[in-house]
Amino acid sequence: MLAALGLVTGCTLAFQVIFTRLVATVLAYHFSFLAISLALLGTGAGALMLYLWPEWFERGDLEASLARWATIYAALLVLIPFPLVHIDLSQGTSAVDGGFVLGLLGVCVLATLPSFAAGVVVALAIRGYTQWIGPVYAWDLMGAGIGALIVVPVLWLGPAPVLLVALGIVAATAAGLFGFRHQRARIGAGIVIVVAVGAILLSSVSSVLYLPPHYGLATKKLVQVADRWTPLARVLGYEFPGNKAPFAGLFYDRVYAPVKVVQPGEIPDWRALGTGPQSIAYKMTDPGRVLVIGGGGGRDIWNALSEGEKRVDVIELNEGIRQVVDIDLAKISGRPYSHPGVHTTIGDGRSVLSRSDAKYKVIHLGFTDTLSASAAQGYALSENSLYTVEAFAEYFDHLAPNGVLDVSRLRKLVGKEALRATVLTLAALKQRGVDHPERNVVVVRGTDILGEQYGTILARLRPWTASELTDIKQLAATRGEGIAYAPGGPYFAEWADLAKADGFRSFCEGYSLNVCPPTDNKPFFFNMQRLSQIGQEDKGFIYNTDPSTLLMVTLGILAGLSLLGFVLPLVVHRMRKAADPAPSVGALTYFAALGLGFLLLEIVLIQRFVLFLGFPTYALSVVLFSLLVFTGIGSMLSSRLRAARRTLATVLGIAVVLIVIGSWALPELNGLITLPFSTRVVIAIVSLAPAGLVLGICMPLGLRRFQALWPTGVAYAWGVNGIASVLASVLGIAIAINFGFRTASLAAAGCYAFALVHALVGRWPSTSESAVPVTATAEVSLSAPEPSIP
Repeated sequence: MLAALGLVTGCTLAFQVIFTRLVATVLAYHFSFLAISLALLGTGAGALMLYLWPEWFERGDLEASLARWATIYAALLVLIPFPLVHIDLSQGTSAVDGGFVLGLLGVCVLATLPSFAAGVVVALAIRGYTQWIGPVYAWDLMGAGIGALIVVPVLWLGPAPVLLVALGIVAATAAGLFGFRHQRARIGAGIVIVVAVGAILLSSVSSVLYLPPHYGLATKKLVQVADRWTPLARVLGYEFPGNKAPFAGLFYDRVYAPVKVVQPGEIPDWRALGTGPQSIAYKMTDPGRVLVIGGGGGRDIWNALSEGEKRVDVIELNEGIRQVVDIDLAKISGRPYSHPGVHTTIGDGRSVLSRSDAKYKVIHLGFTDTLSASAAQGYALSENSLYTVEAFAEYFDHLAPNGVLDVSRLRKLVGKEALRATVLTLAALKQRGVDHPERNVVVVRGTDILGEQYGTILARLRPWTASELTDIKQLAATRGEGIAYAPGGPYFAEWADLAKADGFRSFCEGYSLNVCPPTDNKPFFFNMQRLSQIGQEDKGFIYNTDPSTLLMVTLGILAGLSLLGFVLPLVVHRMRKAADPAPSVGALTYFAALGLGFLLLEIVLIQRFVLFLGFPTYALSVVLFSLLVFTGIGSMLSSRLRAARRTLATVLGIAVVLIVIGSWALPELNGLITLPFSTRVVIAIVSLAPAGLVLGICMPLGLRRFQALWPTGVAYAWGVNGIASVLASVLGIAIAINFGFRTASLAAAGCYAFALVHALVGRWPSTSESAVPVTATAEVSLSAPEPSIP
């Protein structure tokens, strides 16, 4: 029985991750965090519905009910990919019309239904086995932890729609375990497994589960030659028939990179590549080693090679991009990642660089961005800390004498990107002790092959000399569109305002957009809306749908739904005039605080460990696995503790202290980034273990106390916990964007501090303050045999 529960929760976490991966392929990154919110909403709603209308969910004994709803959950996992692949939401990046709203509503329903069924399963088990809540909750958490560990490598195996169908097989296996003693349950689970296997086989020979890319391309003029699903993105490659066009197309989620068509033996120059401003850095330095962070379609690699560089190191985050360019498009791309003299490393650019002692004549970031959600928690990993003061300090540390940091950003896309990169460069130089950083920075204007204006920042640790500035201006006139910012001028457009200001700090604080330098604590380079500007028209955005406004609107909607989920059962209970007393609002807020606090902390921890572990997916797996498993162990240990006021208060107090300490201590782990990967994984696990153990004790002790006071309200408490997690999934990102990850951590500590106060002053069973009697649950019509492991 416990093993079956673990399978269900493992499937639920995997569903959230895979569904997020799927949504990110058809929407811009600022929509994808909705997937995790909707999944959590469904889970909490299932528990609340069980409390309000238990007769809808109860037929037969507990095992039969668990098996039936697990079968429903499995069937939904198998079925929802079929309509999902036919919903086109790509227009949401340019306009929000009726069709988009209906499509988004469809996605919301499809995300919520399976989670609702899973929520019913877990709530039935928690309610029916409250007297054994320690091991039951432990298996719930550890199942989710195993799911977190497995789902990332699973994402390499195939398209997300097919993986969702495959999850149905796992959920159906859980249904069979739940109903092992019931023939009808076994037959139902078997039917779902047969249908799922048939659907997977059918998808291998047809397009029944194929998700069209919906890029708005003239598909009749293009030939798709690659479609690779990875944990980070879906990567597609396109050719023009006959290779008549100078470029092929590379798409990863909603981001595009041109792939230069290269003839055998050819090394295209800046004219053919459209990379004139980016090539200037190579003319201003001595021969040496070059680093390209984010190879994309290979243009920046060819750019370096065409300038005569003999050693080009490339750090590429997504292995799928390298495979599409160098394998699937090999006949036309020239295989830039594998070219002689090019050395490619797969990983996070900053993390890989931090473990290297190499010195480079040029470090180049060419439009390297994160406008696609990773497979983890949607928005939580939408930034990878490449554009922070600390990151630029790392780049300057790895420059050889007279080396140049070469950064290109669009002038306007999701804000004034090139301007913010300029301010960031000035801030990083100032932090290194450069008194007049404006003397060390030049910005060259350019227009990309797609007609988009951009700026290339050229910076180094010593000032540019007069003769060097003359050379740069001549090169900028021939290879670009002139100078946007340079010592002594000229100054162009928004850079003129920067030059007139007393300093970059006073300029950015008074500018219409938040172009102040991001830090590791607030690494959201692409979020330039201030909190006071939410909802206002902003000329810095090309997207019609402003991500920050959408985030805050979603936060408001989810706050309303959470309040409704909290209050509605109390109102219905009062209208029914039920004999049993309704749970107190104070007791329910305890579980809301735990739900808010735990997920807020989870979001922050995933982000904190991205740099330390060197890869976003490693952070997802290691953090969630460690946190959930140790929380599960803590839950198991809770069965040895008495649910007394002093015990619960002590545990919550320790939790608050650990979270507060971690908010300052965990970032310091980045100083150990040069250690071997296996050692860093061990350090991460050990660092997360204490908090996990303590947090795992809080819920079971609280539920045992709650069940002794309100025996029929356990599902309600569990649902409130889940609904609060929905709010936290968006609230955590909103706090981090506007106030930083440390503040989000302290908000999590505040939630547990609130729970601590409630434990100290809230109501406890009158029979004893030192122990809550273990009683069989008094829920309606469900017998609760001792949970077993089939």
